Amino acid sequence: MNSEIYIKATELAKAIAESPEAVQLQKAEHEIRQDKVANNLTERWKKVYERITEVQNNGQELTEQDEKAIEFIEAKVENHPLILEFIDAHGKFAQMLEEVNGVLSGALDFDNNEQTGGCITCPSKAQCDADPDSCG
Repeated sequence: MNSEIYIKATELAKAIAESPEAVQLQKAEHEIRQDKVANNLTERWKKVYERITEVQNNGQELTEQDEKAIEFIEAKVENHPLILEFIDAHGKFAQMLEEVNGVLSGALDFDNNEQTGGCITCPSKAQCDADPDSCG
């Protein structure tokens, strides 16, 4: 790998880890781990979904008991404020990563850049009011 790219990737990783989205996600996860009820619910939720994945990977149908377990755990999870905070924080973090990936993917979108006259570093792919010559 090109050493300049490696250095930039390392800088990007650090910036992502220190982003408000990552900090909030880590805080929300920590709060769940400190709360016995929330921690227990997340462990139960994980087990239910592991079971679902196993059943689906084996090409089987969910049993009525499986479906009831899903409904029960989802109702519990959807009503716990710490878990809701985690889900929200996770969504914001994932959205930020998608935006970063969009910028990175834009570097390979040569056809689009030629058509729009935009630059590859612009997150909006030059679909904004900014002067394309000022990108970068």
